[in-house]
Amino acid sequence: MKTKFHYLALLMVFSGNVLAEQTVELEVKGVKDKELLENVLVFLAQIDKAEADGSERYRYRVEQEADKALRAKGYYNSLFQFTQSPRKGKKDLLVLNISLDQPTKLDERDIKVEGELGKDVDYQKLIEKAVPASGTVLNHDTYEGLKSSLEKLAQAKGYFDANWLYHRLEVYPREHTADWRLGYNSGIRYKYGEISFTNSQIREDYMRNILRIKPGDYYYINDLSKLSSDYSSSNWFSSVLVEPDVNEQDKTVALHVLLQPKKRNQMEIGVGYATDVGPRFQFNWKKPWINSRGHSLETTTFISTPEQRVELGYNMPVKENPLKYYYQVSAGIERENRDDTRFTGANLGFQRFWNHETGWAFSLGMKARYDSFQQGSEPRTKTLLLYPTASLNRTRSDGNRFPLWGDSQRLTVNWGNKVWASDVNFYSFKASTAWIRTYAHNHRFVLRGEVGYLNADDFTRITPSLRYFAGGDMSVRGFGYKKISPKDSDGKLTGGSHLLTTAVEYQYQLYPNWWGALFYDTGLSSHHFKSAELHSGAGIGVRWASPIGAIKFDLATPVSSPNNEKGVQFYIGLGSEL
Repeated sequence: MKTKFHYLALLMVFSGNVLAEQTVELEVKGVKDKELLENVLVFLAQIDKAEADGSERYRYRVEQEADKALRAKGYYNSLFQFTQSPRKGKKDLLVLNISLDQPTKLDERDIKVEGELGKDVDYQKLIEKAVPASGTVLNHDTYEGLKSSLEKLAQAKGYFDANWLYHRLEVYPREHTADWRLGYNSGIRYKYGEISFTNSQIREDYMRNILRIKPGDYYYINDLSKLSSDYSSSNWFSSVLVEPDVNEQDKTVALHVLLQPKKRNQMEIGVGYATDVGPRFQFNWKKPWINSRGHSLETTTFISTPEQRVELGYNMPVKENPLKYYYQVSAGIERENRDDTRFTGANLGFQRFWNHETGWAFSLGMKARYDSFQQGSEPRTKTLLLYPTASLNRTRSDGNRFPLWGDSQRLTVNWGNKVWASDVNFYSFKASTAWIRTYAHNHRFVLRGEVGYLNADDFTRITPSLRYFAGGDMSVRGFGYKKISPKDSDGKLTGGSHLLTTAVEYQYQLYPNWWGALFYDTGLSSHHFKSAELHSGAGIGVRWASPIGAIKFDLATPVSSPNNEKGVQFYIGLGSEL
């Protein structure tokens, strides 16, 4: 008996598969409007092709789905007619001929909102944007879209007791008209209650001065994302979670901000190689927070055979606005013994920083440098420079380690004078920009530019670190690092008072995370801006979007230069192009 049952079940499945075979192909005619026809085809696509057997049942389903699609766009009273014709070697063709009546148009749009939302500016904007004019062809999606948008607006702005009094779409097919009847009661708008912080290592007065909202302000959902973003951008926390707690009795929303402090130490390592420099190593050590006032420390150590440098910056947020304003004490020591440059120097600085919501950061302060140096054939010189300094910069990107979109702008101005005990009167500025844009997924463009100017009453007493040199993987490729410079009568590099460099690079994605590159760089370091001083180089390269950041391999050669230099330079680098 069990065997017979299995045989019967298999027979039923086999029979069902035979009956579900597609025997006709459907074609729709009579609808000239492309958007309307597309909507009909979308609805018809919901019918399984296995049901397309040309039967009365199938035709009924086709008619029903087509009518739904037409009604949704305002076409009622449509007539449907089928014709089926055989085709040799193909499935029969079933044609659905549709005769459209005139479209149904909107007449009355009766929308009433009770409660505080009715006076809300955002509600007024929604009505102006989302409610069609009288005489517009009826569209069910527009009607449902307004209802959905109204509900979302109410929730976003804290009308948590809002409810529909009624909502009707009244259609009069014979008159070819339709009316909207919408009644909505928003109730009162909720306000913020208590705002509390959990697991914060930073003093509460600093935390509260970051807040853009306070208890008693009206609730708005966008405030929550801004709040989370603000505390994340402080760099004090690895995780920020905002939990709203709605109190229906008091009509308030308490906010509980759950925080996870960042680790007290963060380290980054960078390595590279250049033909004329050899291996180079960089170590960055950061302490995102040192104490309850949010002070932080950043140090950078750079080591290569010809150059060594240690820098640190101690940041102190201003309590009144710790996210936007801070003071910085900076210091550094450096040594360089390369070609015609030999110097040892130390610097100290004190600056105030102002950060703007647009991403621009402005700083103003005072720096001091003491250097012992010999440049070219000049005698060894010791110089103390005291100078006010100002900077303006902004960096934007898509946030990826290998950004497909981003740009940066930087401007620094220095002014030294003997009035405030500087050994030399001088002023200088340096501006740079970099742009990354990607088109059609695989075509990535990188553009760089830099310009600088230095004016001094005694150029020989300006330290090499403030003079301008060009050449190298972040300047003009094809030439050695800092090898582009004016020369003295002995043919030794002196550094320039004028700087100009540009770079154009095209990259094509060969494989996921691997890009080929072609580039052309040109620039000068001189005592004047003249095209005859330009050095140009070109080359090819490979970019690897590794898990730790962009790693690049470049081969470059000079294209033109005043001295017709030749050769090949090889570069390996790790780090951002911005």
